[in-house]
Amino acid sequence: MERDEVMVGRIQNITKQISKQRHLLAEGPFWSESEQSLYWVDIPACQVWCWNQTTGEHLFWTLPQKVSAVFTTQSNRLLVTLADGVAYLDRETSELEYLCFLDDDIPNNRSNDAKCDPEGNLWVGTMDDSEVLSTGRLWKVYPTGQTEKLLDHIGISNTLAWDTERGIFYFGDSMKGKIHAFPFPAFDDIRADNAFIKTPEGMGPDGSAIDIEGCLWNAQWGGSRVVRYSPEGEELQVINLPFAKPTSCAFGGPNGNTLFITSASVETSETELENGPLAGHVIAIDVAVQGMASQVFSGA
Repeated sequence: MERDEVMVGRIQNITKQISKQRHLLAEGPFWSESEQSLYWVDIPACQVWCWNQTTGEHLFWTLPQKVSAVFTTQSNRLLVTLADGVAYLDRETSELEYLCFLDDDIPNNRSNDAKCDPEGNLWVGTMDDSEVLSTGRLWKVYPTGQTEKLLDHIGISNTLAWDTERGIFYFGDSMKGKIHAFPFPAFDDIRADNAFIKTPEGMGPDGSAIDIEGCLWNAQWGGSRVVRYSPEGEELQVINLPFAKPTSCAFGGPNGNTLFITSASVETSETELENGPLAGHVIAIDVAVQGMASQVFSGA
């Protein structure tokens, strides 16, 4: 694997390249503890990728439409969030079996960030694919395929993370530059209140992960960084990255303290790519705290 050294505060961390090719828009990192594997997607390439830490092998599946997230399930099938809904993916045949459709009344909407809650239900944020209108929604999808609409009028849905100890669900809108801390499990729309964090101008809050201390790690598009926030919203640590557009992060690895970070190369000049050769790649950085494991979908 290629290695590149970056500075995290005063601590020198080693960045390990996980992906074997540059992606347009790598997203949705998911660590499978049982498989010791990392999954992610390339949204515009319509691909799901898997890297096995033990063997170093890469696998990928090309789907007929954009895919924004991937999860393991109670069976050998994967679960994927597609542009028009949620489906099971057969690893052997690449066949799709739909669990549900989303936003079929808004044809230009597509799925974006998605995560499973502590009970194994899927939460999916949608968005206007042209990134102009605030027509996105937040859906909760049960293993039965039943859907529940939780929020409306979202620009770009991002950041889904749960702090069960404090009864908090984090969800953000990149278009507004805000992440909110919602009550959980007694969910309520509190977006009119002050945001948990508001990112600096030019840095959109993208995907997030949460550690065992209840701190939120947020990838900030355009900011070349991942920031760790305390449960009170205080900025605790900044990881400076070798690319401008980190998209999300997830904890994993054998000790649970590896932070996997996805990134994008879209709308990046050739000069920028030469100066930042890891743009569009998936990288791994070991940090000083363990993170919460990726949650498997409870359906089969």
